[in-house]
Amino acid sequence: MNLEALRAEFIKTYAAVPAKLRSEIIALVSEKPYNWDTSYIEISNKTQIGDEILKHLVQIKLLSEKG
Repeated sequence: MNLEALRAEFIKTYAAVPAKLRSEIIALVSEKPYNWDTSYIEISNKTQIGDEILKHLVQIKLLSEKG
């Protein structure tokens, strides 16, 4: 799983999400909910939680695993 490619795909997808929808929860990691905005922070900072969010988004097919 290429996390750098997934980060780039997430950031591109995030930019296309209307601001009003960014408060919607998109991932649940360690029983904690993450919306678009909090996911963006974790993923941009390359945290372990961000990596888990990316893997979750692939599982629910919000992102596609490429390469």
